[in-house]
Amino acid sequence: MASLETIGPLMAGMKSRADVAGLACEALNRMFQKEQTELVSQALRVELVPYLLKLLEGIGLETLENPSATKAQIVKALKSMSRSLQYGEQVNEILARSSVWSAFKDQKHDLFISESQTAGYLTGVSTPSLLAASSPLRGGL
Repeated sequence: MASLETIGPLMAGMKSRADVAGLACEALNRMFQKEQTELVSQALRVELVPYLLKLLEGIGLETLENPSATKAQIVKALKSMSRSLQYGEQVNEILARSSVWSAFKDQKHDLFISESQTAGYLTGVSTPSLLAASSPLRGGL
């Protein structure tokens, strides 16, 4: 993923479809947690950090169902980027100049993230199956 141009197209999608910003921020958070140096480089190149800081101010999140969860994903993504060995210093310089970052950086954001917005897509709904109901171990139906 890091060898492809990933961050720019994702950011463009967020700008054109504000309703999917929550999912995109969750994806960014997960990508940056994997410590992919090239992804942080791409983020700096396309100016993702200032864009995410603008979203933290609430600009562009007005239509989302749960803007607090999205902001929590943004904060976690920014923190992960700031820990990059190669580019973390550049990220931290941008964050240090932001007034909105100082309000968010020390807060505990896990409280705002409920169940993953993508949970259940691969595993399906957790309802009892018909096969389990007719299992011989269930004692006869």
